[in-house]
Amino acid sequence: TMTVTGVLKTARLLRLLRVIRRIEQFAQYGVAVLLLLMVTFTLIGHWLACIFYAIANMERADLHARISWLDGLADTTKRPYFPNDTTSGPTIRSKYITALYFTFTSLTSIGFGNVAPNTNAEKIFSIFAMMLGSLLSAAIFGNVSSIMLRLYQGSDEYHENVQSIKEFIAFHQIPKTLANRLQESFQHSWTYTNGIDMNNVLKGFPDCLQADICLHLNRNLLNNCSAFKGASPGCLRALSLKFKSTHAPPADTLVHPGDIITAIYFIARGSIEILKDDIVMAILGKDDIFGEDIKNSIGVGKSMYSVRALSYCDINKIELHDFKEILQTYPEFSETFKQQFQVTFNLRKVSI
Repeated sequence: TMTVTGVLKTARLLRLLRVIRRIEQFAQYGVAVLLLLMVTFTLIGHWLACIFYAIANMERADLHARISWLDGLADTTKRPYFPNDTTSGPTIRSKYITALYFTFTSLTSIGFGNVAPNTNAEKIFSIFAMMLGSLLSAAIFGNVSSIMLRLYQGSDEYHENVQSIKEFIAFHQIPKTLANRLQESFQHSWTYTNGIDMNNVLKGFPDCLQADICLHLNRNLLNNCSAFKGASPGCLRALSLKFKSTHAPPADTLVHPGDIITAIYFIARGSIEILKDDIVMAILGKDDIFGEDIKNSIGVGKSMYSVRALSYCDINKIELHDFKEILQTYPEFSETFKQQFQVTFNLRKVSI
């Protein structure tokens, strides 16, 4: 039985249309979107099946001839309708499944013909269902193809890069140890970024928006380091644009003895060890800083130590010349910074 109240409650499901409008925003969740599209298609088929049954049920009592699809179903199932007996005829399950079967064949434009509309109202409804089906096929299944393409696009790009690295290793006859480091570094970087190059993504945006995004990405670094607390908003935006992120797998050597020190490094995640002649001089972790002490930086500095990752590390670095340029641009920040900035380990200075 159908009531007006029930129909009105069903109308609440129209709220799902709000979700459909946001499909593009969640397109990266490919499997979830596919399930959502299939549920939406099924829900529309359910609504149409209820309408198709309601039309036949209301018309059947006034028909002079037994031409409704309900009468055809009654003959097929050997459960005829009897006058003044509301319980006669096919079961509710049989009627619903048959109506749902008809609407799905109409929506998908298959139409086997074993369940067919016979009355004018049923035919008009069928025309509407077929028109709606063509629109749904274009809207929903068009999205399905694009989502499937996105799902495999990242995998294809990953395998292409892996193959390029293997060809590079073979062509240049890279030693096995170095080749393993190269492959492991790529795999770690891909896992961390999912193949997204943030520098290329940011290039397409205005400078002011790039600064806002970089400020958000580096917010933990700027908040955790006390030396940056006295910086003005403009200074922080300028600093955030200069920071670059690097990722290192375990046992990867970041700095070798004799390397020119060109940057200051801020550890965001993981731990590193600093060695001199294979002797561990220090172990640094999150929020520690290593490199050169910019307060006493004179000329070109060379590292006296090697720096090696102990675990998977995320490190933010800023080039010394960029840092010095910002300090010159913001002299009011320079004085406060030099008073509070402390390098955890100075690679240029020999520790005794």
